[in-house]
Amino acid sequence: MSEVTFGREKRLLTTQAFQAVFGDTHHKVSHPNFLLLARPNQLSNARLGMVVAKKNIRFSVHRNRIKRVVRDSFRLMQHDLAPVDVIFLVRRGMDKLSSKDQTGLMLGAWKKLHKKLRITS
Repeated sequence: MSEVTFGREKRLLTTQAFQAVFGDTHHKVSHPNFLLLARPNQLSNARLGMVVAKKNIRFSVHRNRIKRVVRDSFRLMQHDLAPVDVIFLVRRGMDKLSSKDQTGLMLGAWKKLHKKLRITS
């Protein structure tokens, strides 16, 4: 079975990595509560970066829960997305949803992104 972890090699860690995605976005998945930006990479795996601003989600407990849900859903779907760099940007209102609803939205968003990636391949 393939590895379903979220190790250091599966994260966008540097400013340059984030800027590369922001500057050269090939695919977008938009929702009123979040935005996914994606760009192909030269690696063998997908990588995820998150921007969960205090401006949009006031309480840290809610920001942390959102990040946990996004990481977990990415971990489950990462093999369908490879090789791509993805940035998750939260919008206002995501914290009002239950964890179950957030998970459902994210899994649906990963599937939409996978479909867009498959079409352009």
